[in-house]
Amino acid sequence: MSDLTAHSDDVLEEHYRGLADDYNRFLLYSPGFVRTLTTEMVDKLDLRPDDALADVGCGTGMYSLDILEQVPLRHPILGADPYPEMLAAIPEDADITPIAVDALTLSRQDRSYDKVLVKESIHHVDDRPEFFANIHHRLPDGGRMLLVHVPPKVEYPLFEAALDRCLSWHADPDELEDQLGQVGFTVDRDIVEYEHRIPTSHYMMMVENCYMSVLTSFSEEELQAGLSEMEEKYGDRDELRFVDHFDYLTAVR
Repeated sequence: MSDLTAHSDDVLEEHYRGLADDYNRFLLYSPGFVRTLTTEMVDKLDLRPDDALADVGCGTGMYSLDILEQVPLRHPILGADPYPEMLAAIPEDADITPIAVDALTLSRQDRSYDKVLVKESIHHVDDRPEFFANIHHRLPDGGRMLLVHVPPKVEYPLFEAALDRCLSWHADPDELEDQLGQVGFTVDRDIVEYEHRIPTSHYMMMVENCYMSVLTSFSEEELQAGLSEMEEKYGDRDELRFVDHFDYLTAVR
């Protein structure tokens, strides 16, 4: 897969099905990290108890679960994700209704929701204009969709080839804003930053286990070469500190 720069179904299936058991261990980072992001999600979505929320690409429900601790939603959150292995990690007693479906298919279905959260999955949607148009059609007046995603240029302590591939792997926020506007959304754009402090050995293990989908697009040989590069550069550090940058695009119907 060394020449892969697109998001093939095979790469995504390998990534999410393989990562499901360790997803929270690698991607939770810390309760403080999740709460920093969800506090802004609640604010940008203007979430209220009577709202019906759809979490598109919800994974293990990490963010929905934390949102429920902050807002007493009267309707179960619709948690949509194409990988049953990810949905299986959602606690059975959580006020989340899991459904194994991809984002585009969900947007075509006759379902009712007032607010939509898309956290770090919009870059996996093949036909974003259709997805945005479908969501715009189904939301009520004043309804909101929030895109939370990592921009193409990241400042992670990864090997250079991975940093380069992120430039074509992640969605361009300018393009997203334009596509949302074209289907009728009013768009507000903001950023949220969080500084991680992660033991170097743990971060190396995260990379070895392809905690980011882009890493799964590298061959085993390329990944090992990348890990050697990281070991040479960061091996003498006990801890890695880096800033995670998230674009928050709030689309209002």
